[in-house]
Amino acid sequence: MENAVEIVDPKQNSKFHRFLSTCKRIVNNSTLRYIVKRIVSSFITLILLVAVVTALLRLIPDTHFYNIQQYNKLKAQAGEMVAERYKIAQLFTYGRMDLKGNRIPVIQNIFQYIYYILPIYKEIPYRWDSRYKEVKATWKGFIYLGRSIVESKFMVDIIMERVGISFIISIITVVLTYLIGFPLGIAMAKKPGGIVDKLGNIFVVLNYAIPGLVFYLLINSIMGNKNGPFGALDLGFFYDASKPQTLIVPIFSIVFLGIPGIIIWVRRFMIDELNSDYVKFARSKGLSENRIMYTHVLRNACVPLVRNIPGTFIGAIVGSYFVETIWGIPGTGRLLTTSLNKNDIPAIQGLVFLYAAMSMVSFLLGDIVTVFFDPRIKLSSD
Repeated sequence: MENAVEIVDPKQNSKFHRFLSTCKRIVNNSTLRYIVKRIVSSFITLILLVAVVTALLRLIPDTHFYNIQQYNKLKAQAGEMVAERYKIAQLFTYGRMDLKGNRIPVIQNIFQYIYYILPIYKEIPYRWDSRYKEVKATWKGFIYLGRSIVESKFMVDIIMERVGISFIISIITVVLTYLIGFPLGIAMAKKPGGIVDKLGNIFVVLNYAIPGLVFYLLINSIMGNKNGPFGALDLGFFYDASKPQTLIVPIFSIVFLGIPGIIIWVRRFMIDELNSDYVKFARSKGLSENRIMYTHVLRNACVPLVRNIPGTFIGAIVGSYFVETIWGIPGTGRLLTTSLNKNDIPAIQGLVFLYAAMSMVSFLLGDIVTVFFDPRIKLSSD
């Protein structure tokens, strides 16, 4: 009996091989492997962070989570059983006890919050009847960041209400800081020890000598005074949503204090680059100083700047605590400190997780943007 010969369509065979080769290129792509490793390591870091923060929050005494005077009043008027029910209900709200009065272990709190942040669909009850027997309302979604006990709102809703003004202020200040600081740093680096360099160094030293909080208060008292030199502009001491000009003073303050950092970084980097071998070689080839500066050196100086762009945009969501407190701006900068002062445990956990996740995403996006901006940079050694 003759052996059967299987006839393979060359077109199908070539398509299959192309598919396999494409998959192999994707798997062997060093950038993709780096991104996957970073995502996995970031997720593990977030889990560890959740565990540590939850354990630290459990060290806060129970007496911080219910009104002791109310407890003693109920105990004197209605008896110890009623007072204990009040205490248990309050501690149940904070995840410290179950409704039977049994203390919930820390490890259970940790795994419960890990379940909350896992990107899977879930339904979480957050409102019960007066006896905690029947669930009245349930949150439905994928990632649960908690519900503020103080404001009785979900953390996502609170952040969305406040993120707008913080984002606007932060983006404007970052753009102005780079637009002013970057050219000044270049001008100082072109002639180290020159007049521009000396004046710039004096500005940097004086700027760093003034404490930030003192500068904020001083500028606010000068520029916000109606009887002062800027009284005609009606800048005001506090932010007023109906008067956009009230944002001028806080934005100016942040930009003024942020410029020296950009100047120092750009100046040092460009001076190092100007003394490198490739610049000496370019000079020996007869290239002009301006061409060397703006064609070669400036391009390398822009790489770290581009890397910080994702972090700048994501960090803008966090806002500024001092600025928002002094000028009364209803942004996100005061959320975490306010939650800490009021022992709002769900809000603290949600904000810490959110800020940590945003930081990790910004670092990863910064690396990816850097590679696309300058292909010479590799994310891995292979």
